[in-house]
Amino acid sequence: MKPLDQSYRQPERVVYPLPNRPVKPPEFYLFLLGSDLLALGLSLVLAVYFRDLLGRVWPSLPPFSFQQDLYGLLKRAWVFTPVFLTLAVRRVYDRRLPFWEETREIISALVLGFALVYALVSLKKMGQEVSRLAIGFTGMITLVCLPSFRYILKNALFSLKRYCSNTLILGAGKTGQALARALKEEKYLGYQVVGFLDDDAQLHGQILEGFKVFGSVRQAGKFVRLMNIETVFIVGSSFSSERLAEIFAYLQRLVREIFIVPQFYGIGMLNAELSCLFSQKLFLIKIRNNLRSPVNQFIKRFFDLSVAFLLLPLLIPVLLFLGLLIKLDSPGPVFFVQDRVGKGGRGFRIYKLRTMYQNADEILQDYLRKRPEIQQEWLRFRKLRSYDPRITRVGRFLRRFSLDELPQIINVLKGEMSLVGPRPVTFEELSFYRESLSFYFAVRPGITGLWQISGRNLLPFEERIRLDMWYVLNWSLWLDIIILVRTIEAVLSRKGSF
Repeated sequence: MKPLDQSYRQPERVVYPLPNRPVKPPEFYLFLLGSDLLALGLSLVLAVYFRDLLGRVWPSLPPFSFQQDLYGLLKRAWVFTPVFLTLAVRRVYDRRLPFWEETREIISALVLGFALVYALVSLKKMGQEVSRLAIGFTGMITLVCLPSFRYILKNALFSLKRYCSNTLILGAGKTGQALARALKEEKYLGYQVVGFLDDDAQLHGQILEGFKVFGSVRQAGKFVRLMNIETVFIVGSSFSSERLAEIFAYLQRLVREIFIVPQFYGIGMLNAELSCLFSQKLFLIKIRNNLRSPVNQFIKRFFDLSVAFLLLPLLIPVLLFLGLLIKLDSPGPVFFVQDRVGKGGRGFRIYKLRTMYQNADEILQDYLRKRPEIQQEWLRFRKLRSYDPRITRVGRFLRRFSLDELPQIINVLKGEMSLVGPRPVTFEELSFYRESLSFYFAVRPGITGLWQISGRNLLPFEERIRLDMWYVLNWSLWLDIIILVRTIEAVLSRKGSF
């Protein structure tokens, strides 16, 4: 086995020191703190305004003055100290996390922080001086403002190389290339990939995902020093355990951060916990199947019903208007009803707004018969990407923005579907799932899901199945919330729509 570089295993040589420049310039942390203070200040002003407005609508509430009470809260701003302490304890200042993971940590910290603020107000007996309702409003608004401000600030700072961390990837295989793509897309993390190192000599000099494979891993020390590398990602599947331990032991003297990227495809690692058996220096990874818990199933169902009932008053007038457009555009019913497969393999009838002509099956068969080259596209995607003669004019508009899916809120209320879940498939499509059927049958199909935010109609059917499996294995309520928010973004951007 070749050493990592010429100085490795030679104690008489000088050990290379850590890079002189810190991971991020000092003002980076001041910018973060300033952003959080600004978010809290804006939330406080808006909260006092809403409290004042509420007092005018319901005069029975205790007297409240916008100017006086705002001044009183600003004068006693020290009561919000627990908020920043909990943020610091959750390490949202000194860790680089993806946006949604950091947002989860921020929300956890804010909930605990504002609970401590309430406790502090009660212990100090400040109830007559500080409006508890205004503090509550401040907490709710901060849950939105603080992550939003951080998102804008970090994207702005990381657009400047000064605040990015120079990053090297060890292992240029498929996993390494996927990692490079992810780091390039996840600008919020602030990792600036400079290139790859790999022991495969055939890859040396190649450009992969826009980055060069500079040489072998044994040259890592040289490139760390030359390129001022602060972070190294090691693709675990590219090296043996002994080699991996050797690389890690060597590089930890030279860089600030080392990430080991394991290859656990098909395993629900989002719900994993790490523990250690100290006697044998063994690490254990415990993986929870969240959807096997009756409590989690109740939480998911309660969340679905709560959101569905909140949306229903808004959706009814929209559905009435769209129904009128459908009737004026082409003859036939407003709703399209079809048999689909649900949780446990039970069939149900799914409701959608009609987007096709009534004789759609005949039109499709005739179209495929005249154009045999289109049949492969139909078999792969179960959709026609370029032009679908079955779809009406109004139907194209509805599909572009996924408005035809809105009536499925009825299926959610009936308990046949969920807001988020696997794609609802027909009985004919079950043959494509094969060994994945147990995963599909474990949950209710969803109005939206990972397939909706990962490419929508551009994804082959096999990839949609893999996404459904990944969702079931990694389910959490927070994952559902992320998918719902990102669905709005995907629909508005029309990403993956035909």
